[in-house]
Amino acid sequence: MAKIELNTFEFSDFEKAFDNAFNKAIKRAVENKLFPPKIGDIDLFSRANTAKKLCISLPTLHDWTLEGIIKAYRIGSRVLYKKQDIEDALILINPKFRKEGLSC
Repeated sequence: MAKIELNTFEFSDFEKAFDNAFNKAIKRAVENKLFPPKIGDIDLFSRANTAKKLCISLPTLHDWTLEGIIKAYRIGSRVLYKKQDIEDALILINPKFRKEGLSC
């Protein structure tokens, strides 16, 4: 068996780092199991509300969902969008020219 030597890292430092990471992972898993997120803690929007919020049409929202631009969730026949996923889909741009116009 080959011997691994880490010059800049003491084994005790590695043990501590591993223990910390392991303990945090276990703590998160236990907390999620004991106290799962409640549906009231998650802001959900219907297709119509999401399209209105993004100033787009329902067909465009459908296309963006199929392309993976925005994540959708299904429960029964309902399609819902999480507020965080809507915000994550937005990308900051810095236009060179400012165009005046009406927003939705």
